[in-house]
Amino acid sequence: MNPQLRADILARLTGPDYQGVVKGQYVQRIACPDCHKREAYTRTENPWMIYCGRMDKCGAAIHVKDQFAEYFDDWSARYAPVNGAEPAPNAVADGYLRDGRGFDLRHCRGHYTQEYHHDQRLDIGSPTVRFTLPGGATWERIIDAPWRFGKKKAVFRGDYKGDGWQLASDAELVAAGEVWLVEGIFDCIALAHHGIGGVSAMSCVNFPALVLERLKSAAHAAQAERPTLVWALDANRAGRDWAKKHARRAEELGWTCRAAQPPHGLDWNDLHQRGELGEDARKIYRYYGDLLMAPSPAAKARLMHERSERRAFLFGYDNRMYWFELDQAAMEKAVKAITGEAGMDAQVLSSAERRAAIEQAAKVVQVCSAYPTALYYQANEITDESWYYFRVDSPGGASVQNTFSGGQLSANAEFKKRLLSIAAGAVWTGTAQQLDRLLQEQLARIKTVETIDYVGYTKEHGAWLLGEVAVARGRLLRQTKEDYFNLGRLRLKSLARTPALDINPRLDQFQTDWLAHLIGAWGADGIVTLAFWLGSLFAEQIRAEFESYPFLELVGEPGTGKSTLLEFLWKLCGRMDYEGFDANKSTMAGRARNFAQVANLPVVLIESDRESEGGAKQRQFDWDELKSMFNGRAVRSRGVRTAGNETYEPPFRGSIVISQNAEVQAGQAIQSRLVHIKVDKSRQSRQTKEHAEAMAQYGCADVSGFILKAAMQEKAVLGLLRERYQSYANYIMAQDAIREFRIGRNHAQMLALVDALGPEGLQLINEEHVAMAQKRLLAMAIERQRALNADHPVIEEFWEAYEYLESLNETEPVANHYGKDRADGQIAVNLKHFEALCAHNRIEAPPAKVLKRYLKASRSRNFIQANQPIWSQISTRSIRCWIFEDRRGQ
Repeated sequence: MNPQLRADILARLTGPDYQGVVKGQYVQRIACPDCHKREAYTRTENPWMIYCGRMDKCGAAIHVKDQFAEYFDDWSARYAPVNGAEPAPNAVADGYLRDGRGFDLRHCRGHYTQEYHHDQRLDIGSPTVRFTLPGGATWERIIDAPWRFGKKKAVFRGDYKGDGWQLASDAELVAAGEVWLVEGIFDCIALAHHGIGGVSAMSCVNFPALVLERLKSAAHAAQAERPTLVWALDANRAGRDWAKKHARRAEELGWTCRAAQPPHGLDWNDLHQRGELGEDARKIYRYYGDLLMAPSPAAKARLMHERSERRAFLFGYDNRMYWFELDQAAMEKAVKAITGEAGMDAQVLSSAERRAAIEQAAKVVQVCSAYPTALYYQANEITDESWYYFRVDSPGGASVQNTFSGGQLSANAEFKKRLLSIAAGAVWTGTAQQLDRLLQEQLARIKTVETIDYVGYTKEHGAWLLGEVAVARGRLLRQTKEDYFNLGRLRLKSLARTPALDINPRLDQFQTDWLAHLIGAWGADGIVTLAFWLGSLFAEQIRAEFESYPFLELVGEPGTGKSTLLEFLWKLCGRMDYEGFDANKSTMAGRARNFAQVANLPVVLIESDRESEGGAKQRQFDWDELKSMFNGRAVRSRGVRTAGNETYEPPFRGSIVISQNAEVQAGQAIQSRLVHIKVDKSRQSRQTKEHAEAMAQYGCADVSGFILKAAMQEKAVLGLLRERYQSYANYIMAQDAIREFRIGRNHAQMLALVDALGPEGLQLINEEHVAMAQKRLLAMAIERQRALNADHPVIEEFWEAYEYLESLNETEPVANHYGKDRADGQIAVNLKHFEALCAHNRIEAPPAKVLKRYLKASRSRNFIQANQPIWSQISTRSIRCWIFEDRRGQ
């Protein structure tokens, strides 16, 4: 093992995450990555494997490459020349094969070369280790961070159909008498370390006809028998199916065939690195191969019985479940018929005789027309609900995955109903005892998967869960076939089904030419909106750092392109044909679910300020509901169905976008939380229309890489935000027109996020566009301060009505109970009297109960006191009034 790699691994294992203790040749008391108990251990000299000492309750055996993937990414840096020395031709490839694959290079040196692959579309490259096939085709494995290239971890050049790769010569393989046919080149090299001659077919679907012809010729030349073919493809469904197909085809060509199967989820290279390719282990893998090639359910059952001697068990064949049971009375009768004596032990029989007796006494019955497999246990700790996640395989090859509750597993009838409801044609005909046996066998050591109940970023785990892909620590991860994500020592999945995100993980297909259309159609406003959208993807981190993240208000008359812009921005996150939801059409519970179902994603409220056909305002939800979301606090509290006093108060984890025709009519608390963009038709032209129409043509597959690109560059984005925020905040607050600190904070964050879109961040816009957007943001900050300086529309409406009433009589007061000539400019208004005056004069004005909510915030006439008894100049009696001071003329 490379000394630096060993030091890195030991440092992690003895660090605070795993708390291991070095004792002689072992690192002991390691926190097991699976069960988290401090009973795991590894060797100090070569810490390749971490073993859990709790053999009965855990027994995990984990390769450090699976646990610390980051140490096995940058091979070029780890094996870079020291002190300017001349690099060895194959230094990186040698290190990768030795430390990444566990090979003794004496077995394969000279059979590979170190090369370099550059992806033109992604504009990234990596060293590779290249192997050449006999026919001239080549296969090369990408070495440095292959996850950057998407699914393409290796590169084929040339046609390899019918061909294969091998270490040993044809004559040596014939002399060995047996040839293992595997999928990968690394599997072939791994087997060679254990004296097994192998041939890599390069993929499970490739039948190596050319290889077999060469072996046939070599056997003829040596006047020897053809070697036995052992089909040892991977243990997934494709590997199993093609192994049987290839074996049948080879037997038709005169070859003797057997099979071997690695444990599910592992290949031969994995087993070599785990030290599990010894002679005893190979017997087990050959046994698995014999089970795979069994010609009938009864034949497979007999093999299993002979090995385990169990008298009753469940097993699968052709994706159906069967029950094997050995009838003791029938067995005794068969033994008596063979030996001629009653009471004889079956052990005295020869193998052939014993097999014949078992055939007579055994019963093999189908108990399910499909094959259910328990995958893992998942729970929602908040609601105290839990499920077992099953895969149900059907004989036709179809496979579905879904949950079973504890109640559905504990009753035979409920299990049958649930199975039928999730898998077409899957009928359970077994007994309750057979169901209990199924559960005992499959749930004994079932793994646990942690869950979240929303879509997006989970700050507890530092990862974005985005449908079928995830991003963690800058790496793009794909969902396993069992619908969860492997995050180092964690297994994690989202239980949320909405929103459904369709994100294209192929970053080489991510297009950026839409930026020209965005800027062409909306100019600086488009860039600012995109910057807010980018910040939404980091809302949790921004609030953790700066305590808040602003709301975006996007308003403008109909036809200004708000919907087009928002629908496109949603495509950047993989959500098609969606703009937002109407808060007025939602119940409080519905709104709370919309707010709580995402994290580090926007929540868009649309059309919340509407009028009826007669022009009257429709009832709106209260904008003050949003106040706590500014700081990411709880949206709503609800009781949990338990016997205790538990409540569920999910925090707000996303961002707020408000899109409507009219500006938000709310108090200063909401107004100060807004970054306000007003779009109009003043800059619309034929060109802007064409740009907007072009943007509508993009699909999620074209642009959804934006969210992945942003999440994978989390450090760069947040680093710029931390670096630039304070200077931008100081710059904004230094403007004479701005006094509100919250305005400075909000717009400083936006200025830094614009930088994150630029050359120093995601490199999506240039310096000119950055400057244009930042100039617009400064103007927006000043406009926001002016809006805060103005009175609330309810207050403005009140003073307009007051001024009109006072203008009805030039000499006598009408609404001001202090009279017209008060020297200090104070105004006294009785709200009930004011309401009656408005009704008498047919003036539309807010009712007194509404005015009481807003008048204390009056700015044009400063509020002094409410309900102050004074002597009225209008009614010549004592009356309670609201007192204001008019300083507009001072």
